[in-house]
Amino acid sequence: MKLKLMKRLLLASTVLGLVGTICTAKADVITSATVTIWNAATPGATSSSISQQGLPTAVGLFGGPLPLVAGSTPFVFPINYNDTALNTIPGFFASDSPAAPTPATCTSAACLTNPLSLGGFAQATVFRFTFTETTAETFSAIHDDGISLFLAGTETSTCTIASCPGDLLPTSAAQPTTAETSSVTIGPGTYDLWYAEVNGLPGVLQATSTVPEPASMVLLGTGLAGLAGMIRRRMK
Repeated sequence: MKLKLMKRLLLASTVLGLVGTICTAKADVITSATVTIWNAATPGATSSSISQQGLPTAVGLFGGPLPLVAGSTPFVFPINYNDTALNTIPGFFASDSPAAPTPATCTSAACLTNPLSLGGFAQATVFRFTFTETTAETFSAIHDDGISLFLAGTETSTCTIASCPGDLLPTSAAQPTTAETSSVTIGPGTYDLWYAEVNGLPGVLQATSTVPEPASMVLLGTGLAGLAGMIRRRMK
């Protein structure tokens, strides 16, 4: 009797372990990336100003107030930034571990020396990270300020903090905030991740992808089938 009970407990533990493995399985499915950067002083801005949102309409490309300071340049994932002291664009990239290279087009004085952001919404930086996914996945980002996510090239000048057609995340994720996590399931394709760093440090942006591992799915199926058989025998 004790042996049967131990077998049942072992089988149940195996299934639960596999579920946990699948939920946390990681896969490097991002194959390429570029980053483009806008930055400027924003005197008189508030938390609801378009210049402070993680939206494409915050930048000059879509009629917004922030000017370009670094053109599109190749960049390598992962994104793992946590700037608590440096407060410049190069410092933001240096906060990665290991430190990420500053984008090659960040050569102007504005890009090299301007503050990343200042309290009172007095300075803002907006980044556009363009990346390509090769498989369906759950894309998650921890962000201290606003973010939005689009299929690359679908952004429009009609996007506002009240309504932003094409944004794959809730519009509320684009507004200045304390650190939070935003997630969405996306398929293969090229995407634009917009991130605004505003209202002073810290500057936090950490993006990850999670997909089930096929081998784990097979093991899970086997474990569930065994558990179902055990229940049927128990009922008989």
